[in-house]
Amino acid sequence: MKPDDLTLAFELAADATAIAMSWSGGEVPHTLKEDGSPVTEGDLEVNHALVEVLAESRPDDGVLSEEVPEITGTSGRRWIIDPIDGTRSFMKGRPGWGTHIALEADGEIVLGMITRPEDDQIFWAVRGTGAFRAPLETPQDQSHRLHLSSGADLAAATVSGYGDMGDPDLAILAMATTFERRVISPIPDFLNGDLDALLLIGGKVWDFAPLVPLVREAGGDIRSRDGGSALDENWLLCSNAGLVEPLSALYA
Repeated sequence: MKPDDLTLAFELAADATAIAMSWSGGEVPHTLKEDGSPVTEGDLEVNHALVEVLAESRPDDGVLSEEVPEITGTSGRRWIIDPIDGTRSFMKGRPGWGTHIALEADGEIVLGMITRPEDDQIFWAVRGTGAFRAPLETPQDQSHRLHLSSGADLAAATVSGYGDMGDPDLAILAMATTFERRVISPIPDFLNGDLDALLLIGGKVWDFAPLVPLVREAGGDIRSRDGGSALDENWLLCSNAGLVEPLSALYA
């Protein structure tokens, strides 16, 4: 990593928040993408702003974003962005949306950042330095280190997740644990230690990438459907340290 990569990530998060909040609370024009998911004018404006900052600040880095074709870099580094994660909540004026930012260097995710503007929260982690949360406007002045839950009893574990409740993998989880279906994004609850695990089904690389350093630096781990750590399988299990293996064994 470069010394000012984290500072740049905070700049990207602040820009994204300012733009998105200018749209939030009103009718947000949107269209449907080929997969049927919505994209709003807010998503596109945030995307344009972040890509523009990166083009100026990191011209040799690649950029992978949900809303535009991938930009190939020459540095071995790639910024992975979801301009507005939780677009449906954003469109309806509900909390649970935010921006996802990650930095990949030589194939490894070394920085992850997630914002939740409606809750005035930002979460970030840099590999080897810990994971933190703070108020959005003063992240480095009022940061608190993240620690995941410590529960290791599978039957007593409280978990949540995304995906169709008819999905057999969510059904497996619901049978083995205490499963809570949450309307608002459960990611902050998990990172703050209020949930023991998350199963995210249907997400893409830009949804998952920031969670890799955040979960690991907070003391847990992630698993893909095949038990590895791939981010392109539309499936990610995030767990505290004590439940990684028992939960993974459910899908072996």
